[in-house]
Order: sequence, then structure tokens, then C-alpha cells
Amino acid sequence: MVKNLSLTFLKGILAGLSIGLGGFLYILMVHYVPGELGKVLGSLLFAVGLFLVCTFKFHLYTGKIGVIYEGKQSLEFYLSLPIMLIGNAIGAFGLGYICYFIFKDTEVMNTVINTCQIRTNLATFNDYLGLFIKSMLCGLCVYIAVKCFNLNRLKPLGIGLLVLFVFIFVYSGFQHCIANMFYFGFGNHISGLTFVNLLFCILFNSIGPIFGVWIFKLFSKVNNTK
Repeated sequence: MVKNLSLTFLKGILAGLSIGLGGFLYILMVHYVPGELGKVLGSLLFAVGLFLVCTFKFHLYTGKIGVIYEGKQSLEFYLSLPIMLIGNAIGAFGLGYICYFIFKDTEVMNTVINTCQIRTNLATFNDYLGLFIKSMLCGLCVYIAVKCFNLNRLKPLGIGLLVLFVFIFVYSGFQHCIANMFYFGFGNHISGLTFVNLLFCILFNSIGPIFGVWIFKLFSKVNNTK
């Protein structure tokens, strides 16, 4: 078990790096490509991160947490979840801080700081409600994206659905805990509200997949009755 959990930790770091790469591509597109086109391209390219996670079977917390709603899992699986989350955080924050030291004297930082400030703008009840909804919907989108990819592994349908659902959650401004870790590292944006954001995102990213499990069970029942 120790060996497996150590491997989970390593794959968790790689997953965090992968999502960080997706976030980095998003920031570059938003900064360098003018107008709405930059956001569209950035949202599409963010999918590179989740594609790497799924293709190489890295351990991403938001891609695995939904499995607990599918049925009873082993003790090792439950133990692996916090370990992979810590690995994800190290990978995402680590890449973020590397990017910070590379770009800290450039105009790219304006885009990064704006991205961080949007995520930590938590002054009213509506701000917290929005974070709750956006985090939960993000968890749902990630679950569906990963599930569709795994059911159609490396087939055009699986890749297409993964890109689609990643595009939906990034373009819509839904909040992903691991991506936010990268952005906060990149922006060197650490405060009390940073941790509040991450706690909300982790919690509600974890709840969102419940609805994804229901959706797939419903489709399964419909198909079985045909």
C-alpha cells in the first residue's frame, strides 16, 4: 500500500503540473490575443492539461473524487484522495511560482493578477453563492469530461467531449481548485481569501460529480430499456 500511495503522490504532482500547463496556456491566450477570441482560445487550450492527465493516467483529485459516488471503494482509494490532492497542490503551486519568477517583470502579470483578484473577490453573500455554484458546476464538468474520455479512450468522441466540457467550465468562469492553485502561485497572490477560495473550491468541486453520476446512471437505464 505504501508503494501505491507513493506512486499516487508522484502522479498527483504530475497532474498538478499538467493542469498548471493548461492554466498557463489560458493566461497567454487571454493576454496576447485581443478580445473574446483570446478567452475562447485559452478555454480550448486549457483542455491540454486534462488531456495529459487522462492520457497518461495521472492522479487528479477532481478527476477521481467522483468515483466515490459510483459505489463503495477500497480503503486505499480513500487514503489516496488527500495524498493526490497534496501532490496536485505541489505541482500546480510549484509551476505557478516558477512562472511568477519568469514573468514577474512583464505585462503578463497584469492578466494573472486580474485572474486572481476575480477569484478572491468575496465581499458579499452573492460572491460566496457564486463561488459555490461555479465550483460545483466545475466539478460536474470535470467528472463528465473524464468519464467520457475513459469510456471512449483516445477516440475522437472521447477527446471531443473532453475538450467540450473543459471549454464549458473554463469559458463560463467555473472555478477549479487545482487551476486556482496555479493562478495564485503565478500571481504570488496569497491571502486569507486565497485559502477561503481554495477551501470552497475543493469542497464543492467534490460535490459536483454527484450529479454527473446520476446523469450517467440515467443514461444507462434508458439504454437498457431500449
